[in-house]
Amino acid sequence: MRTAPNRRDELARFLRDRRTRLNAADFGIAAGGRRRTAGLRREEIADAAGISTTWYVWLEQGRDVKASPHALRALGKALRLSTPEQTYLFQLARPDLDWRPRLAKQEMPSANLLAVLEGLAPHPAYIVNRYAQVVASNDPARRLLGPFDPADDWGGSLIARLFLDPLWRERFVDWAIVARSAVAQFRLATVAMADDPVLVAMIVQLQSISPEFAACWNDRELAEPPIWQKSVRHPRAGKMRFDFATLRPGGRDGDFTLSVYTPADNASRAGLAKLLAAPLPVKASVKRAAARRGV
Repeated sequence: MRTAPNRRDELARFLRDRRTRLNAADFGIAAGGRRRTAGLRREEIADAAGISTTWYVWLEQGRDVKASPHALRALGKALRLSTPEQTYLFQLARPDLDWRPRLAKQEMPSANLLAVLEGLAPHPAYIVNRYAQVVASNDPARRLLGPFDPADDWGGSLIARLFLDPLWRERFVDWAIVARSAVAQFRLATVAMADDPVLVAMIVQLQSISPEFAACWNDRELAEPPIWQKSVRHPRAGKMRFDFATLRPGGRDGDFTLSVYTPADNASRAGLAKLLAAPLPVKASVKRAAARRGV
């Protein structure tokens, strides 16, 4: 396990590396005079991010500075960081706001609800918890939407994956509508969780990493789970339309919701059948066999 000083040192190295890769001309900085350092100077990055030069220098010196999410977002924008680089910056500077390890401790649905999930095949279906984290899915859902792994970069979160996973941006034909609706539903569903530390960490980090999520969240739209159609584009089965519904069980499973995709027309039914009949990729087949053996 890495210690805090090592994390701060890595943050300092990362900032210096990304700063020296920048081109001063891209920031409207004249090339006159002799620049002794590659890229931008520290004060130029601080100015571009709207933060204190002293504060930024401390970060590059590996000092124990607790950066605000707003400042980190501004710094990432000034350094022209990609989404993965912005995520890396956030994890180095504020590991206390990483929600994913805490999501791993959430409860699982009952055996009865899991049996219903499997019984819905061949219709794709999955179960999410109150943090919109997929905690269980059936084989058709994994074939249609890709694997749901709580250890992935988005912690199994549907919301994080919608905004951060390039595959899902391609998979959902009307991605912008789907993403906006998901955020509006999530805001309404979590209204009573405003002080929940896991939820707060999730929202803060997603806002810092994804400007698109931040825009949707700050619009404060609210929506009940709709019964509507989603169009999915799959590389093996082509474009398919599904009727989509989200159902909430009662009793012991009241904190979970069950989402189901059913083909909306004959062409989509044929496409889904083709997808389910195709052999699994080798890696997925090996992983599934190992899981059955308990490896």
